[in-house]
Amino acid sequence: MRLLRAAARRVLISAATLLCVTAIVFLLLSLSPGDAASAAAESRVPRAQVEALRAQLHLDEPPLRRYGLWLGDLLHGDLGRSFATGRPVRVAIGERLPLTLGLNTAALALMLMLAVPLGAAAAWRPGSALDRWSGMLSYALYALPVFWAALVLQMVFAIRLEWLPLFGPAPSAARAAGGWTALRANAAHAVLPVLCLGYPGLAYLVRFVRGTLAEAMGADTTRAARARGAGSPAALLTHAFRTAAVPMLTMLGFLLPGLVGGSVLVETIFALPGLGQLMVEAVAGRDVPVVLGLTLLSGAAVLAGVLLSDLAALAVDPRLRRG
Repeated sequence: MRLLRAAARRVLISAATLLCVTAIVFLLLSLSPGDAASAAAESRVPRAQVEALRAQLHLDEPPLRRYGLWLGDLLHGDLGRSFATGRPVRVAIGERLPLTLGLNTAALALMLMLAVPLGAAAAWRPGSALDRWSGMLSYALYALPVFWAALVLQMVFAIRLEWLPLFGPAPSAARAAGGWTALRANAAHAVLPVLCLGYPGLAYLVRFVRGTLAEAMGADTTRAARARGAGSPAALLTHAFRTAAVPMLTMLGFLLPGLVGGSVLVETIFALPGLGQLMVEAVAGRDVPVVLGLTLLSGAAVLAGVLLSDLAALAVDPRLRRG
């Protein structure tokens, strides 16, 4: 029962936070110069047509009323229509969501598969050569700008070695072929973007896992397990993982913001038609409904990750529920 109350309280806080985020984004878009009708005005379209377009898009109304209209449509499950294309925003997002979701899922899987064993090995022998080298490599990777690393990877693996495609999604013919051909083409075009998305979080997560497990190895529960005869690395690391479960679950929830933010840059560099590239196009064209729809989706994804990590921590540690 306490877990349900805690979950309901966090859901309400997340909803209020999401509402504030959309309001701030809408305010910033309203204060920025120009609007969706500016391009028509610059192309010498008659002024009467420009004003008619502004009235059609409700751009001649006060910002507060426009935001209220958007909220009203949202309550009915409608994200509005794109100012640029006239298509429903949910359709535009639905078309590009699979690519971004696939990239982020692959990047998260890469981080977890490499960071957990590397961090655990470094925590088992603090000060060893593996610990020192993994620390140096982690700090070096974390300091590399993503755009610079993407350009270097493109130059080395796509231009010099010609092992991987330079940019863009897999050709439509390869995707339509299905089976092994489509899988190989999609994987080849995803390798470099996934590496660029995953390496900053990987560098941080390795050191986080190492520090958390090293601290847990000195906890009372681990020392008690050692006294009971559990001296093997597997047994001691199992006890350490149980002790470090709450901070590690919390950290997983905070990995999502980095992935969501990194998608915008990575998809732009590699010319991938995902949600990140759609956000860049919408901001450049002052396409307010698309920007708000993407803000709502990305904010919901981030808050859902944090919420799930909080609930997992509550389920793992009963002391948090009592608190």
